[in-house]
Amino acid sequence: MNFLIYILTSLKVLFVFFALPHLSQPSMYSDIVNVFHEKGHQVYPMAPTRNGEKKSFVSTEKGINVLRIKTKDVFSKNLIQKGIANVLLPYQFKNAFVKYWKETSPDLIIVATPSVMFADFVAFAKRRTHAKVLLLQKDIFPQNAVDLGFMKKESFIYKFFKKHEIRLLKTADKIGCTSEGNKSYLLKHYPYLKKENLGVVYNSTKLLDKDFDKSTIKDKYDIAGKFVVVFGGNMGKPQQLENVLKLARSTSVYKNVIFLIIGSGTEVDALRREAQSMELSNILFVDKVPRKDYFNLLANCNLGLISLHQDFTVPNTPMKLNDYLNAGLPVLASIDRSNDLGTILVENNIGKFAFADSPDKLFERFNEFYLNQEECKKIGRNGYEFCTKYLSIEKCYQTITELLNDAQVIRR
Repeated sequence: MNFLIYILTSLKVLFVFFALPHLSQPSMYSDIVNVFHEKGHQVYPMAPTRNGEKKSFVSTEKGINVLRIKTKDVFSKNLIQKGIANVLLPYQFKNAFVKYWKETSPDLIIVATPSVMFADFVAFAKRRTHAKVLLLQKDIFPQNAVDLGFMKKESFIYKFFKKHEIRLLKTADKIGCTSEGNKSYLLKHYPYLKKENLGVVYNSTKLLDKDFDKSTIKDKYDIAGKFVVVFGGNMGKPQQLENVLKLARSTSVYKNVIFLIIGSGTEVDALRREAQSMELSNILFVDKVPRKDYFNLLANCNLGLISLHQDFTVPNTPMKLNDYLNAGLPVLASIDRSNDLGTILVENNIGKFAFADSPDKLFERFNEFYLNQEECKKIGRNGYEFCTKYLSIEKCYQTITELLNDAQVIRR
């Protein structure tokens, strides 16, 4: 049976996610669940609890039953505790599934990395239900951890996670990659994967309505009259934040340029201290803000900044790219040499890039924006058009159905 035709009727879809906010809150994964629900499918999302609840439970969110599973702290800053939490995930998900949803018989399982530790649970659910599996390959672990020195290839822990990564890849009937570079990487380094089973499913986002407060938000954060470079999101070792500070120091020759650093992470305190020691007066740190306020801030900025570690050997497309483009911002990226993000930016005229091992080049790219601000605005408009065309949640749904076009769904 042709899947593309069949998916127009109601499917039972089991979603397996590492993190999932309340379905009333916009996010890549909550949007995916909601769009499948809106298209008439029966959806069964599973994810860890969000607020430290002491037991698993089924929560009703936007009319959808969500299985919230009690787990250890999968976001712990302690790497040992975080590792243990990930190792326990498949057992906790299996037990919760059997307890609450043992009568559920999905046609399709959609699972996203992280974590590779979902491999055992997804294999169990596939055997039990005969469902097809779509893997949304959002990161390539454990190789990215090796790149950053968190583990060694000869270590037991690497081999342990690698075993589960391979099992998850082999369990999947189809794999959605975040870019063409990500897809090419998988085909090169995982020769048992078949090209026809891989496709590109970009990180998706819900398009903004563009109803922003252009005045009071500028006054609140004292950015009125400034050329604002924004860096939003996680701040950890993968972001090589020293390059952000180097750029801020270089741009201090322009008195109206300010860097707005929004978010949190393992490196934010160190970043604040280093900025202070460098006597940088053109950086404003803002703690995590509500999503609506965040996009309000983005819409009042001039340039969105992405920074990735130079040692990465795996293509990585950060979610902040979607946020910037959604808000109509041109993108300035500092990236590793294995990444095809630079190609995406340049070929679509939505941004510029430099390699992370050449931070002086990043300042040159910045000047190309700053010294031609009308062109900068045009590139921002291109970015929003790109987001509308390729990154909307509706486009994500369409791409998934096309990827699964030749898959057979078993009706029981």
